Amino acid sequence: MTAPPPPGIVKRTAFELVLDERKILTRIGHKGPARSVRPSLALAVREERERAFRLVEPAAIWRVLEAGETNGHPVFAGATRVAFAVCTIGPRLEEAVAGLIGTDVLRGLILDALGSQAVSEISREIVRDMEGRARAMGLTPSRRFAPGYRSWPVEAQAFLFKCLPGDLIGVRLTDSYMMVPRKSYSFRVNFFPPSGPGPD
Repeated sequence: MTAPPPPGIVKRTAFELVLDERKILTRIGHKGPARSVRPSLALAVREERERAFRLVEPAAIWRVLEAGETNGHPVFAGATRVAFAVCTIGPRLEEAVAGLIGTDVLRGLILDALGSQAVSEISREIVRDMEGRARAMGLTPSRRFAPGYRSWPVEAQAFLFKCLPGDLIGVRLTDSYMMVPRKSYSFRVNFFPPSGPGPD
């Protein structure tokens, strides 16, 4: 039996992924209407999408801290609370991509794009969870921001992983602040007073 997460941390593993084939075509650089897709490419996307569903192991953890519990970085200014999250699809798809790149580059790229789309869909669902929590508290949620974006440096990963033990979902942080598995994503959402967002 898997141990429950520590108090205050929400762990979620149930997600309804879509992996829209049109979005995958866009991710691999296809331009033009769907009817212009070569049948062989359409088949490859369809088959790799089915493979992705078998390989993806979606998981996320998140928690909400009082603003005073953060490290005081300016990006938290004006927030009453801050929500942090780590999302992943696990290592299996990434391993399959590595195997494909040496034998079928196109299918490797398609499967990689499917992995990226899966992480994106997971993170969007967690953002919706956070927005619901913020509104239940009478607060206003910001957009999501990842370490390395704008004035929040990539080194902020260290603080984020201090708040959220990534090993709960099999994610670790390297010395260069990269996440492993690579198909993982971390971010924050600031919760502002109902009067409106502060600086971000």
